[in-house]
Amino acid sequence: MNRLRHPVLRALLAQLIALSAIQFAATLLPGNIWIILLCQGALAAILGRLFGLANWWLPLNLLLPLAVVLMLAAALPPWLYLLGFVLLWLVQWNSAAERVPLYLSNRPTWQALDALLPQGPVRMIDLGSGLAGTLLYLARRHPESHFIGVESAPLPFALGWLRGKLAGSPNLQLHYGSIWDVDLSEYDVIYAFLSPAPMARLEQKLSSEQHPGSLFISNSFPLPNMAADRIETLSDRRQTRLYLFTAPPAPVLAPAPDNGAPHDGGHFVGARSGKR
Repeated sequence: MNRLRHPVLRALLAQLIALSAIQFAATLLPGNIWIILLCQGALAAILGRLFGLANWWLPLNLLLPLAVVLMLAAALPPWLYLLGFVLLWLVQWNSAAERVPLYLSNRPTWQALDALLPQGPVRMIDLGSGLAGTLLYLARRHPESHFIGVESAPLPFALGWLRGKLAGSPNLQLHYGSIWDVDLSEYDVIYAFLSPAPMARLEQKLSSEQHPGSLFISNSFPLPNMAADRIETLSDRRQTRLYLFTAPPAPVLAPAPDNGAPHDGGHFVGARSGKR
């Protein structure tokens, strides 16, 4: 299974195994076609979970066989299938490449982020800004601050960029590109709503780039090796959790003793060590 790191390949394998098993079972116990399709989907969903697929793959695997048969029975024009594939690809680009589906922050999360922003002008970046709803809300609430979004899925970026232009917010910038190409040292607040898959890599990036005193806020997914300084649980339907990580202050360089003896320089004091 280590060779099938791509989740799409794992989902395909689950469907193929389920199809083979259900076809064999149907020859022994013939029944209603719709029940057979649901049984295939249920088996594929279970196998997908055993193969390590995320929870959001469960309904996809469950309903895929039924959806395929319904579309074939409807005799839809071929161009509709192509259009559906292109739209899905444009929206869920990151699901295949980075294992990060399109998650959209809700209004209670916007309001919580509004309350968590430090006083005074700040520079905030949203890693995976989607349709830019979060940044548009904050940009209106904090005209003295600067908000930047980075999105690599083509269609969400295009829609977010258009919304930003129509809103005319001078303190909002949206960029198309990878979050891994961003220099995080330039920002006071870093926000992300990704998935468990990239969090270990993001933790390494934060450790090397986050400037002292800056704040990282992760929606729903904690960093794997760092304890959050604070966890905010929202009162929305899904009980959203925001994990807050504050970069430790810069170490203070203690002056070297002036005793005339040769030395290699000062030593650092006050630095935090261990896990945060």
